[in-house]
Amino acid sequence: MPSPKHSRLIAVIEDDRAVLDALEFTLQTQGYAVCPFERGRDALRSRKITGADCLVIDYAMPEMDGITLLRALRRRGLKCPAIIIASNPTLECRRGALAANAPLIEKPLMDDVLGRRIRDEISRK
Repeated sequence: MPSPKHSRLIAVIEDDRAVLDALEFTLQTQGYAVCPFERGRDALRSRKITGADCLVIDYAMPEMDGITLLRALRRRGLKCPAIIIASNPTLECRRGALAANAPLIEKPLMDDVLGRRIRDEISRK
């Protein structure tokens, strides 16, 4: 597995603190800089997120779902690749991810599926 450049910034938006911490740790061990957010509104307010090379967004969050957040970030001009993660994604979630041109990965995240997808998305950028 090729090691990413340390300058790659991954913004992770996940409302479950344990999952957020695990994703942050895993991505950092792969050489990424990680900008974690527990709430969508914090990601929307952040200036750091504009420098992201890839977004990892949980679908099921209390304030707004991940697709709504991604649409809001796109309206702000953020064009980097995005990946939606979800447990038991609904048809609405699947359609929303497809319409947003964001791959959907189902939780639990096994076998570095997220890491591989991030590398693929960044390489296409």
